[in-house]
Amino acid sequence: MRTTPLQQVKKLYGSKEKLAATVAEFFSPAEGESAEDFLSRLNRIANAKLLRLAKVGAAIKELGGRDAVITAITELAGLTKDKDFASKLLSYADPRLLDMHRSLSRKSKAQKAKAAS
Repeated sequence: MRTTPLQQVKKLYGSKEKLAATVAEFFSPAEGESAEDFLSRLNRIANAKLLRLAKVGAAIKELGGRDAVITAITELAGLTKDKDFASKLLSYADPRLLDMHRSLSRKSKAQKAKAAS
């Protein structure tokens, strides 16, 4: 039987407040928003969404941070000299950047495998 998001939160983090604090470490508050307000807003988000945001934040951190992911995307896309593309990527949300990185990585691996055979 599949566990519910609440069960996953309690198993992995102990409480929703600890999960919200973990997510707050990965993301910064909106401009003009205090850290307490940001944490309060995170506590009102659904458990499933908080779990997904925690996974995204951990994956971005594992890849070296937001700037490293943007650099990797520009390299994988072959657009390292295109500053406009890199500046546009800065406006993207972390989940979108992570998805873009994963899809370009898969595409790159497939091209290398095809070229090797």
